Amino acid sequence: MVPDLGKSVQTISIVVGVVISILSFNFTRQKEAAARQAATAAPFLQLRQNLFLEALRAAAILTNPETHSREELIAAKKRFSELYVAELSMVESRDVQTKMVLLAAQVDPELTKFTPAQSAAYDLAHALRDTFVSSWGIER
Repeated sequence: MVPDLGKSVQTISIVVGVVISILSFNFTRQKEAAARQAATAAPFLQLRQNLFLEALRAAAILTNPETHSREELIAAKKRFSELYVAELSMVESRDVQTKMVLLAAQVDPELTKFTPAQSAAYDLAHALRDTFVSSWGIER
């Protein structure tokens, strides 16, 4: 009976070793896939971060008009509008999109009224965003 116990222990040891090897291999593959996905999305995420900072700078000026010159306000409104209509729309999450609309309505309700060309640019930017999000698995 003792020899059978030894064979059973050997068999169990081999099976456990194989299972651990498979799990380790799968874990490594998943980690490598996540690293590749992050590297692929890096340019998009960097662009997103840069545009978010620009939007914040413009918002800071527009929401504090008493501390800025007329020229600064005009430039900030122009840049905010550009970001709002197209550039930021390409990289923003749905939550950021909602907040941009709310801020635009507070700062200058005219910013929320698009020309047909602006609407087309806005829609295009969102379609591009949705493509990036689905292609690269980026969180909305």
